[in-house]
Amino acid sequence: MRGNITKRLVDSVGAGASDYFIWDTEISGFGLKVTPKGRKVYVVQYRLPGRSTKRRFTFGPHGALTPAQARQRAQELLAQVI
Repeated sequence: MRGNITKRLVDSVGAGASDYFIWDTEISGFGLKVTPKGRKVYVVQYRLPGRSTKRRFTFGPHGALTPAQARQRAQELLAQVI
């Protein structure tokens, strides 16, 4: 699923049968993971130069970070990887 990760979107999503991700349309690799228990955490997915496998880094739960703060942190993390 893809969408602009905003507070309204994050608050509206609920738990599913398994983990699922909502990927941001503005920043490639930035997303929200929702667990079956309803926990929501922000993630960054990236690929290291010269590698074919993707890596995923969880960097904060929703509530401790706002979507705007998470987006800023994701930009910083992705800049370090590139």
